[in-house]
Amino acid sequence: MVDIAILYRNLESNVLRRDRIGRKLRKSCGRSSGEKELSTVVDQVKSLRTSRRALFKILSRLRELESFEGFEEPLSTIIEYMLAVGVHIEREILIDVAELLRKYESTKTYAEEIYGTDVVEVEKLSEDLKTTYAVLKARCSG
Repeated sequence: MVDIAILYRNLESNVLRRDRIGRKLRKSCGRSSGEKELSTVVDQVKSLRTSRRALFKILSRLRELESFEGFEEPLSTIIEYMLAVGVHIEREILIDVAELLRKYESTKTYAEEIYGTDVVEVEKLSEDLKTTYAVLKARCSG
C-alpha cells in the first residue's frame, strides 16, 4: 500500500518542478537567437516530458487509493490548479517552442515531435486530471 503522505509530496514536488521547467523554457525560448541555443530548449522540453510522464504515474496511483486520509483538500487544490492553469500554460509553452523550432531546418522534426507527442500528452494529462479529481470527490463524499 502506498502512503498517501508520500504520494501527496510527490505530486506537489512534481507540479512545482514542472512550473519551474515551464518558466525556464519560456525564458529560453525568448532568448534563443540562433540554432546554438536551441539545444537548451530541446533539453528542457525533454525534462518537461519526463516530468509529465511521472505525473501520469502519480495520478494513476492516487486513483487506486480507497481513502485519502485527510489529504482531500490539498489534493483537490493541486488538481484544480493543474486543470485551471497548469495544463493550459504547458500547452501554450509547447506550441510556442514548436513554432520556434520549426524556423530552423535542424530542429523541424523535433517541432513535429512536440505536436505529435507532447501536445497530445498534455491533452491526455488534462483527462487524467479530470478523472482523478472525480475519483477524489466521489471517495470524499461517499
